[in-house]
Amino acid sequence: MSDLKMTVSLTSVNGENMSRHDMLQWVNTMVQGQFKKIEELCSGVAYCQMMELIFPNCINLKRVKMSAKLEHECLHNLKLFQGAFTRLKLDKTVPIDRLIKGRFQDNFEFLQWFKKFFDSQAPGMENIKSAANAPIPKPIKPRGFAKELAKVVSPPASDISAEDDLTISDLMSEIQTLSLKTDSAVVARDECYNKLLQIEGLMDDMINGGKHVEFCNRICAVLYKTIDGQPAAADSLGSNGNANGNAAPDTALVPPVANEEY
Repeated sequence: MSDLKMTVSLTSVNGENMSRHDMLQWVNTMVQGQFKKIEELCSGVAYCQMMELIFPNCINLKRVKMSAKLEHECLHNLKLFQGAFTRLKLDKTVPIDRLIKGRFQDNFEFLQWFKKFFDSQAPGMENIKSAANAPIPKPIKPRGFAKELAKVVSPPASDISAEDDLTISDLMSEIQTLSLKTDSAVVARDECYNKLLQIEGLMDDMINGGKHVEFCNRICAVLYKTIDGQPAAADSLGSNGNANGNAAPDTALVPPVANEEY
């Protein structure tokens, strides 16, 4: 994965830029879409489809809101797109806050970067004609647990009524909704945890440098509080980490458990 990280950082300045019309035509060719303006790419749909094209199974296309128009729908798609970079261990942060506003300049600049990234990761699709003939990625099949639930709640075929069919459909729809919410929560959790790690590092640097020690210790005390609001146990802080002026331990912030679905 180290090679991929290097490619991501280098491609932002490599290659020749294309016009907005050429870029839009390229996107529509790759995803067989009908985008008319660069600003419409803020929905995140095309990025999810193209990411799946070069890294199969990195995004479940069934979870992408293909007709996204509202801000929360676009946000959902862009977070799925960012999640693909995270799972592939590519050090690229998608500027979601800027893209979602639908401004031309922000979306065009990011599309230029993504085009170069796409070309660097998909050498077999160097010209548009060959890329247009590439197989369209198939949506990932429904998860096993959804099928099992359908078997449990489904009565024998001969006894299924219209009302039973509606109930099963509602249950399956609820499962899909909960799965989408779980994905969004996982991405948000990881973002918050990374920010807390950065804050912890800044506090350690300030304390070790003897600057604003008391203030930094008060912040650390808040960071290390347990769920019930109690301060962390003394033995968990260790000799090198406490609220009395010493640096916090490396293990003070416990990383979240990875979701097995990913």
